[in-house]
Amino acid sequence: MNSNLSYFQAERDAKNMLTERQIDPDAVNFILEMMHDWTTAERIAHNRELMSEDELKRFKMAIDRVASYEPPQYVVGRAPFYGRTFIVSRSVLIPESETEELVDWVLHDNQDDQPLEVLDLGTGSGVIGITLANERPHWKLTMSDVSTDALRVAKANQILHGASGQLVASDMFDQLGDRQFDLIVTNPPYVATTAVDELDEAVRDYEPGLALFAGQDGLDFYRRLFDQLRDHLKPGGKLYGETGYDQEDGIKKLAVAKLPDCELTTRHDIADRMRMIKICG
Repeated sequence: MNSNLSYFQAERDAKNMLTERQIDPDAVNFILEMMHDWTTAERIAHNRELMSEDELKRFKMAIDRVASYEPPQYVVGRAPFYGRTFIVSRSVLIPESETEELVDWVLHDNQDDQPLEVLDLGTGSGVIGITLANERPHWKLTMSDVSTDALRVAKANQILHGASGQLVASDMFDQLGDRQFDLIVTNPPYVATTAVDELDEAVRDYEPGLALFAGQDGLDFYRRLFDQLRDHLKPGGKLYGETGYDQEDGIKKLAVAKLPDCELTTRHDIADRMRMIKICG
């Protein structure tokens, strides 16, 4: 049975409510498109149609969750990344555009003509490793995470996208033995515990702290990684990692202290803030 509201009217009312609460009204479009697997054009094409009562009820419940600052990706359980849609839950971070830039850097630096051994360290939902596996079929991917809940999400995404690769429950390299890799790619925890009050409510209240925080300066993960990197990176191998926007000086000093014979390259985002590093062994 249809309601008295068209898609356009329901969108308008929902956007007004979110705007009043200073929440991005574009979340409304995202919710509808993900609910129906619609493109933007398809969503607009349905504007004049009346929503069914059941759908309107589900839509309003979803918008109420967003209005309570829950990220819309968690509400629908899905998030786009690098042209694919991935399953997400509150056990994993929501993939961001900076991580797409990191993947782009890896792909442009390394072609598909070599069967490279690649580790996605701290894989979370698996977006990095699965994207690399599908874009570079000759690479041999391993995806590891300390969180078994995260690995369950990664496994679901691996099946969804038909990606090859081994999943390993491991704290850093603990369960990887003496394996060495040509490439290690990581989007690790890098938020300082002292910066918790600066985070958006949606991030602070809903995204997993295990994947966010790394000590008082946000560099604890990289300290451990740099201490062990020589044992797990092949000669001539490369590490690519995402960082916080305010960590350029800190991570440079850390690399000089712990990896003095390696070359560190940083990359800035569109706002000219350092967000990525590459270390050549």
